[in-house]
This record gives sequence, C-alpha cells and structure tokens, in this order.
Amino acid sequence: MFKKIRKTKSVQFRLAITTAIISLCPVAHASPWVDTSNIFLRANIQQLADAGIIKTPVTTFPLMWNDIAKDLTTSSIMSLPDDLSPAYHYVRHQLKLAKKNRKSVKANLANQDKRFTSFGEEFRDKNNIQVNTSFLTDRFAFKISTNYTNSPSDGDEIQLDGSYGAFFIGNWVFTAGMQDRWWGPTWDSSLSLTNNARPIPALTLSRKSAIPLTVPFTEIDIPWTVTTFMGQMDDNRVVNDTLLWGFRLNFKPTEQLEVGVTRLAQWAGDGRPSDLSTFIDVLKGLDNCGGTGPSEEECAAGQEPGNQLAGYDIRYSMAIFDHPFAVSFTSFAEDGDSKGGLSILGEERYQIGLESQLHVFNQAWKVYIEGADTYATCRDGRNGPGDSTVGDCYYEHHIYQTGMRYNGRSVGNLYENDATSLVAGAISQSNSNTQVELKFRWLQLNKDNHDKAPETDNIGNTLTSIAENLLMVSGKVQHSYRNWRFTLGSDISQSSYDNDLDDDTNFNIYANVEVNL
Repeated sequence: MFKKIRKTKSVQFRLAITTAIISLCPVAHASPWVDTSNIFLRANIQQLADAGIIKTPVTTFPLMWNDIAKDLTTSSIMSLPDDLSPAYHYVRHQLKLAKKNRKSVKANLANQDKRFTSFGEEFRDKNNIQVNTSFLTDRFAFKISTNYTNSPSDGDEIQLDGSYGAFFIGNWVFTAGMQDRWWGPTWDSSLSLTNNARPIPALTLSRKSAIPLTVPFTEIDIPWTVTTFMGQMDDNRVVNDTLLWGFRLNFKPTEQLEVGVTRLAQWAGDGRPSDLSTFIDVLKGLDNCGGTGPSEEECAAGQEPGNQLAGYDIRYSMAIFDHPFAVSFTSFAEDGDSKGGLSILGEERYQIGLESQLHVFNQAWKVYIEGADTYATCRDGRNGPGDSTVGDCYYEHHIYQTGMRYNGRSVGNLYENDATSLVAGAISQSNSNTQVELKFRWLQLNKDNHDKAPETDNIGNTLTSIAENLLMVSGKVQHSYRNWRFTLGSDISQSSYDNDLDDDTNFNIYANVEVNL
C-alpha cells in the first residue's frame, strides 16, 4: 500500500548548499549540536532538564550543545540524587564524544524499508552504507555525510543527507545543509516537523545560546531559543522547487514548563510569485481563503501567497508523590480561520502525551503514551462548511498539491493525514553499554478511506490510498563496544483493510553497525 515519488534532477539549490558546506571546511573537531539520531541521549537530556540541571529549552532539534555543556559544568556530581547520576554520566560521555574529531562508517542491512521513521530511527531506505566526517572550531563547523543505498525509494542512490556547513557570529549560527529536524516535545511523532522525510536542503539561522530574557521589574529569567530556515523542496512535485519556510520559538517560563511556537509555509516555486512582497504576505498570514486572506474568487484564480501551518506546543513536568510525570499538548493548524470559542487557530489538529519514569529489571526507563489525530475536513472559504466525511485537508493544498511532503514522505506526522494514532513506548536510561527501546503502535491510517489522487504518485496520502488499521510492535537493542556500536531491531505489523482485502502481516528485521575511525 505504499505510494512512492519519483525524483527529478533539479540540483541548483542543492549545489549551492553543497558549495557552502565545502567552503566552511577548516581542520578542527566535532559537532555543535545534538541531532535526531540518538533517542537514548534525548531521553537522558530530558530527564536532566526536568530535574532543573539543564535549563535550556530541549524540544527543538538540532539542539545546541553549548548550553547543555555549561549546565553540566555548573552541576556537581556529588550533589546529584542517585537516580540522576546515570543520566548525568551518559550525557557527559556523549558530550565528550561530540568534542572529538569524528570520522565514522555506518552500514545497514534490512529486508524492508522503514515505513515510519521516528526520532532515533536507524534508517529510511534499507541496505545502505554511510561515511561521515565532521569538524568544529569556535567559529566554524561542518559535516560531510555520504550515503549509498542500492534500493532508494526516490531514485537517489547517493545522498548527502546530514551534511552541513555552519559558522558562528556572536550568539547566532548560520547553517547551510541537509539537516533532520524535530520540532515538539513528543517522542514517536510530531504534527509539525519530524525526521520522517529526508532532510530538505536549506539555509538556517539559529540562536546559539538560550541567554535568558529578564522580565522587567522582576527576577524572572526566561531562557529562549529561535530558529528559522528557508529550504527548497527539489523533489518531484506539482509545483517544482517549492520553497519551505520554517520558524520556531522555544522558551521556558519556569523550570517545569516549556513552550514552542511554530510556523511552516510553502511558497514560490515554478510559476508562482517569489518576490519580497509575496513573502511579506506569507509572514502576515494573508492566505486564508474567504477570511483574512484572498477572496474565494481570488483563491480560485490562484492568488494565495502560500500554504501555511501554524501552532504551539507545551510540556509541563511535575512530581506526584515524589514520582516524575510530564504532560505535553500540541495544537497545529492548517490554513483556515478561527472557528471561535476556545479555538484560536484554524483547522487545528491535536496531539497529547504523558510521560513518566519506571525502574524495571534494575534499570531506569522513560515510558510514554501519545495520541494524535490528523483527520480534518476543511472549513475555509474554498472547501465549504466542512460537512463532508472526506478529509484530504491536513498537509494538503489546492495549489501546492504535493502538500507538506518531501520525497514520498510527510515532513510532519509519521502517519500522514486523516489518521488517528495511539503509541506507547519505553526507552532504557543508563550509562551502561547496552540500551533498549520498545514501542507499540495502534493506528488508523487514511480513515476516511479516500485519497485525493490514488493513481498519481506525487499527490495525496503517501502511506495508503485506502483505509488501513494497523498494529505494530517494534524493538531494538543497541550495544557499544569501544569504537563500535551495534544495533539489532525489528518491526512486526498486522494490517486490516475496509475494502474486503485480506489482512497483511509484515516483518522487518534490520541490523546496523557503526565504527568511529
């Protein structure tokens, strides 16, 4: 039931990105940020943040090491509770590795591609080999990542995903490259940006340190970060070379509360206006048909400046009877006008998560449960009052018909539009050499049993053109030995369909080997 997208050979923007990377290649060492490749590192960072050890916001990835390193330095291991000591040592060890010259080789063997690529997943396309080189100075950073796969889903056997060049000016970082992003507090999926799709070549400006803002006439300090990027979606699309603009503000009003505000917008591209005034209209949000944006007639004539999504997420941690808990909530909206009442956005969809810590088999575990829904029937001036049972609204657009997708995958929710998901997971937390992740998924995919263009690869739901109910159990074990890291994992799934099709069982078994040279 997979739908795949063919790759075009438009390379101008990607070539410019690669040239910028190569131009920033001094000899130095390491990586300036935490990327989306290590779920165990993220779990330990989050535990230290919930305890107040790490004070910087930690729900926007790539996440700068700068403030984490400072917070670890100012914390004394002697004063830490016993339950925080493993997390502290693990993060310190990963920071030590990040400061070293790094050349690594990774190899993957699998019998299938990864259908869903979540935070910390090992691969997208099966059977690949990757060579990485990264360096860092006080002013520059770069990484060259070359990946080869013999079975690419989008036609690119050789990929530069993960490559970047960056330089630092004061408290700002300018980056050119293809970086995976994860925006939001959740662990399995996010409605805004995830690493599900291949990274988009982009120019990025980010804050290096979350230097706090002091509230006037108080002693309240609010650490904050901001990042914005402009990327080119250079895959096979209805509107070729569409630009994707992203913005995220992340701040912590208190040690327990973290807030993120996100905007995404597609604009420009072949045959579309790309001047400054158009982008200013995008910034103003003047693209809600029949509402704050163009009239219905103007929208019908294609006069919208772009396709936008916007929303916010919050995460609050607490202790109940001395036991840690956290709750997160995300509201992320498609184009549309506010429906009134408690709604402050347009066609918003929601995600909620609950987290805690358990001690099982003499090991600490981060455990969570997350639910999300992307089934929406558009109520804007173009698509009517929303009384139809057909969705095909979320991540979609009547001009940018490929939608918020890149190379055949959603850039946001792993489970696409018109989906309901409930996911439970457990992540081991220790400073030992062996780590374990377990996950159970209950999914309703394409639940309206309708697809915008079932016969067209680059339009509509990328997972399935019909309704699919899916149960999946996933697990992986990761073991480190000196310069080597070994991962063995599997996904076992059972699918049933509404169209009198036979049930389908899938087994995906994979092994990864990584060595630091």
